[in-house]
Amino acid sequence: MHMPLSYRFPRLALGATLATGLLGLSAPAKAQCAITVTHSAANFNGGTFVAQAGFAEGEAAAASYTLDPGAFPIKLNLMEMIFATSNASVLTTTVYEVLVYEGTPASGTLIFSYQSNDIDIPHLRVGPGTAGANVQFSIDPGDPEQIIINNNGSNTFSVGYRIVEHNDPPISPILAPNSATNCFPTTDGQNSLNFPSQNWLDAIDIGPFGAPAGWSSFSQLPTQFRPTGDWNIRATYESVNPVTITDQPDDTTVNAGQTAIFNVVANGPSLQYRWYKGTTPLDNGGNYLGVTNDTLVILNAQAAQTGTYHVVVSNTCGTVTSNPATLNLTGSGQLSGNVTLNDWVATPSGQQMQFQIRAVGGATPLASFNATLNASGGFTAPLPGTIAPGTYDLYCDANHWLREKRASVSISASGATGLNFILNNGDSDGSGEVDAADIDVVIGAFGGTAIMADVDGSGEVDAADIDIVIANFGSTDD
Repeated sequence: MHMPLSYRFPRLALGATLATGLLGLSAPAKAQCAITVTHSAANFNGGTFVAQAGFAEGEAAAASYTLDPGAFPIKLNLMEMIFATSNASVLTTTVYEVLVYEGTPASGTLIFSYQSNDIDIPHLRVGPGTAGANVQFSIDPGDPEQIIINNNGSNTFSVGYRIVEHNDPPISPILAPNSATNCFPTTDGQNSLNFPSQNWLDAIDIGPFGAPAGWSSFSQLPTQFRPTGDWNIRATYESVNPVTITDQPDDTTVNAGQTAIFNVVANGPSLQYRWYKGTTPLDNGGNYLGVTNDTLVILNAQAAQTGTYHVVVSNTCGTVTSNPATLNLTGSGQLSGNVTLNDWVATPSGQQMQFQIRAVGGATPLASFNATLNASGGFTAPLPGTIAPGTYDLYCDANHWLREKRASVSISASGATGLNFILNNGDSDGSGEVDAADIDVVIGAFGGTAIMADVDGSGEVDAADIDIVIANFGSTDD
């Protein structure tokens, strides 16, 4: 860039904005949640600007923007730059190129470029007189090939414009372009350079009379080559994934009175969080902290806090709901009682019992647990953390015994005692009824040691087992 000849001129007639797209002339792409970024204080529909008349053929202007890392990847919907003439004596025609970088132009990667060809992308025509145009470039929203910008680690992307051919280039690159016959990029005004490290110039090498060759930020340029305002460049983008959950909250089990924690990991800019227990939104206070953060803390967890939790993550561009996660408690209470095993000649010690807790009259288990009997048939088991104080049906079941129900069992936060069962024997096939099929099972295993057929626990399937099945014939699960 030669020493700039800056021209301030009156309000530009920008009604004839040049809008270009890869599939022909196109209105700027609209997005559901598009964000526009710029360093310019200009009104891109018109105003007073400075034409950087020292801008040489082959040079480029660019602006870089640093985003929240959660915004990436982004889709570039629209890029714009204001070009202008000042007291031009002719209609100027300028061949230009648009540039898109992951990172800054100096250290990033050029991922997209396209040059005007006057076929699908028209050249820039401005003037004569003092006039300007906002050169808007967008990909037709129906085109499957969009400009997607990933994060290269700098959280930054850049857009720029290069003058490929001036309307009237000088006979030598050492000479400055004729301001009366050419069109130039613009900045937003004298003494208003607010983002020197985010505005960029790619200068051609014209020796000691020009700006340093290659990409330099305005802050790196010698004072005599540094424009006095920010480039009139702006970009409109949207996040490809405005809100995503990358790590769901997990089920957790803690002892009663301990602290339970649920955590979610999400991506997206400016995220907001709200935790729910079931369908009820939570508020900070009491047992809960962090209800609007990515980590929910449940203090002094008790039976009342057991259940399912989820979090809604949102920003202005979208909302996503996490999977539910369950809080269970151990040590919050004990369930104890005694199980009598009818017709059982062996010791009950070590026998595994299966229990189900159901709503009164309900068919679906609310919780299940196992317990091991001691030598006298007694058992003790922790109260499942999902069970709040209340009245329930409790079922007991085991190999070749019929299931028995205890109705209207009252369970408190400390559990319940006296949960006694008497199990009838002989259901060798586990069908829930002692019938001819069970006799067939015992006869088929006669002389062996099959657990389901050895209904008396003697260690051998024999006539005594057949007698037990016959004695309980017709009995069914409770």
